[in-house]
Order: sequence, then C-alpha cells, then structure tokens
Amino acid sequence: GVWKMIGKLRKRLQGGHVLRYHTRPEISHGQTVADHTCRVLTIVTTLWPDISREAILYILYHDVAESELGDLPATTKWNYPKLAEAYKQAEMKYETLIDVPVMFKQLSGEEKNIVKMADMLELVLHCKRQLQMGNELAFEIYMNGVNYLKDNFANCDEYTPVKKILEELANAR
Repeated sequence: GVWKMIGKLRKRLQGGHVLRYHTRPEISHGQTVADHTCRVLTIVTTLWPDISREAILYILYHDVAESELGDLPATTKWNYPKLAEAYKQAEMKYETLIDVPVMFKQLSGEEKNIVKMADMLELVLHCKRQLQMGNELAFEIYMNGVNYLKDNFANCDEYTPVKKILEELANAR
C-alpha cells in the first residue's frame, strides 16, 4: 500500500544525498548525486532535445543505488573489471529491490552513447569549473574525462556537440 510506496520513494530519494568524488574530496566541493543528475539531464536535454523518455528516466535513476553501495570511482571500474561487474550486479539487485526502472538495456545504441557522454561531460564541466576557480587538483580528473570521451566516442555521430564543447573548453581560461 501507501507505506510500501513511501519506503520506495524514500530509498530512491536517498541516492541524491550521496557525495560524489569521495576518494577525491579535494575536487568535490560538496557535489551530490542530485546535483550531478540535474546537470546530466540539463546537458542531455540541451544537446540532444529529442532524447527519449526512457533515456531521461534512466539518467534520473542511474546513480540511485549509490545510497546503498557508495560511489565506485570510474578509475576503479576501469582498472578492476571484475569488481566493476560485481558492482553492476549489486546495483541491479538494489534497483530491483526498490523498483527503479532500469532501462539502459532498452535504449538504442545511439542513446546509450548519448547518456554515457552526458554523464562524463558533466564530470568534465565540473572539473573545468574547479580549474577556473584555481583548483589545480582537478586537472587529472578533468583530463581523464576528456580522454575518455575522445577515446570512446570520437567516431560516433552523436559526438559532434561534445567535440565542440571540448574544443571550447581547451581554449577557455
């Protein structure tokens, strides 16, 4: 009934309180998953305004499991693929437990690329702002994000607006 729905809602909302960059707090400046999600949604709906409802819902819920599991850094996922796979399985189990619509598999290949690019572009933009405020400690993570985008998406048609933004960021102070 209503209490079950309230419980699911509470757990879904909890994910927004998770602090990002917990292993690199010097660049976090208190950014939460809710802040990140809002910015990813803004990026997607600005650069790709025809994105599907399913992609938007996926973005809305893509980090909610972090309230249960924590925020596993991207570099950890890249360097330890078996751990990344186990973490993904745990995320899916938790998302199922709270009835989060897990739609990534339902997205087209193009939309999967867009979602991943927007997620990483948000990191790049966050770190660029840190650099502009004088926080040179954000440079390594900024470059990791830029290189990830270039290495993984440069040959995708959907990459064009991201490429333009990265070019502008390279020239911006």
